[in-house]
Amino acid sequence: FNEIKYVPSFEVAMHRGIWSFLFLFISLIFLNKIKDFLILFKSLKKIIILSITSLLIATNWLGFIYSVNIDKIQDASLGYFLTPMISISLGYFFLKEKLNFRKIISVTLMISACLILVFNLNHFPYISILIGTTWGIYGLLRKQIKVSPGSGLLYESGLISLFAIPYLIYLNFLNIGHFSFEFNFNSIMLSFTGVVTIIPLFLFNLGLKYTTLGLAGVLFYIAPSFHFITSIFILGEYMEFEKLLAFIIIWFGVGIFIYDAIKKI
Repeated sequence: FNEIKYVPSFEVAMHRGIWSFLFLFISLIFLNKIKDFLILFKSLKKIIILSITSLLIATNWLGFIYSVNIDKIQDASLGYFLTPMISISLGYFFLKEKLNFRKIISVTLMISACLILVFNLNHFPYISILIGTTWGIYGLLRKQIKVSPGSGLLYESGLISLFAIPYLIYLNFLNIGHFSFEFNFNSIMLSFTGVVTIIPLFLFNLGLKYTTLGLAGVLFYIAPSFHFITSIFILGEYMEFEKLLAFIIIWFGVGIFIYDAIKKI
């Protein structure tokens, strides 16, 4: 995404939806799983929830892509660090997932670290809050329905594509779109947005079937940790001491939570 940050965020997000749909559709046909997708349309509840989650995931994508475009990847990282706390809270209040003493300590450390980050930013972290809340609610809603990861993602990306295709055709008509059917850098990178989207999303939704929402959220800290590392060592973003301190506290909290989960296995 950093390589094509000159492309408007909304255009990239629309391409992300279309290419995710195409790659996933081909994969499900190859695996002979397309029947599972068609069965979805027999349940109005599943269709309604998946329609909401498609909006949530599109908004989440847009927030992340925008943060890359304006060189605020650490803000996006903070958003994904907020996600597990939101997931843990949602799991506690809506799914009755219990919090023992170790988990309470873990969550307290995470909240403290995020407060350090928020109060030391010189701007309101609207990107972080947008990313964190949309992903947290997305995980809660997907946990409510028994849908295979591939079928659910195919519906979500397909619904996004219904809006993306006319929009991208319109951009092409105005000759301001960045994609063409020629074999060039822009077209290749935009198509790859589908590949790098489907693999982690598929595995995330698959994992939700076998673990609690809270643990899935905490394990998701792997993603923002790599965002954090990438922002410093690859993309050269400046790191304040307060941010480094907060990230260290967060990782301690994550370690406690994961240790608690392993003890129960």
